[in-house]
Amino acid sequence: MMNRRDKEFRIKVTKDGPNIVTGGVPLVQDNVIIGSDGEPEKWEKGPGYPDQESYALCRCGASQNKPFCDGAHISIGFKSGR
Repeated sequence: MMNRRDKEFRIKVTKDGPNIVTGGVPLVQDNVIIGSDGEPEKWEKGPGYPDQESYALCRCGASQNKPFCDGAHISIGFKSGR
């Protein structure tokens, strides 16, 4: 049986598209807590996402399914600059 330490995690930055993450990388949302002075004070663990072997993460900001890519980069003409 293969465990996480045996896997090779990869992130591929695609031209004008999403980041493709492979290798079963766990995905968890962390939330910044703002202090009384208006500055970041600490981080809190947020919700986790179901484990997947691979997924595409939005880079354009227009996805209706964040943090995952839904193809919106195509309709808005997103250009990554690379």
